[in-house]
This record gives sequence, structure tokens and C-alpha cells, in this order.
Amino acid sequence: MNLLNELSENETDLLKNIGINIQDRNYNQDEVKLIENNIMEDILRRSSKNGDIQRANEEYRNILDKLEKAI
Repeated sequence: MNLLNELSENETDLLKNIGINIQDRNYNQDEVKLIENNIMEDILRRSSKNGDIQRANEEYRNILDKLEKAI
């Protein structure tokens, strides 16, 4: 699956902010799972006290849904 075609520009920018650069190529299932895990790790690193985890979860929800469909 070519994630660059599946994700919007805003979504790829969100991923760049956490160090994930999406290239114009086909990703296999293992690579998609790794990206998904990296997103989840970033979300869980945030503070739960001030609502950062919830905000990040909402911010990345569409991306995670698209990645789950790709698997």
C-alpha cells in the first residue's frame, strides 16, 4: 500500500512532527504495523494529567484507522 496516496497532506505533516517520514512507495504489512506502533508510543509518552494523551489520540485517530485498514 502506498501510504502517501492514502494519507492527506495534513496527516503526513502530523507524522513528520513525530519523526515518521512517509515516502512515495508501497509499504508492506510489517512496515505499516511499525508505523502504527510508533504513533501509539508517541501518544502514550504524553501527559495524561493535562489531557495531552486524549488530544493526541483524537489527532491521530484518522491515521490509525487508515493504517488498520491497510493491515
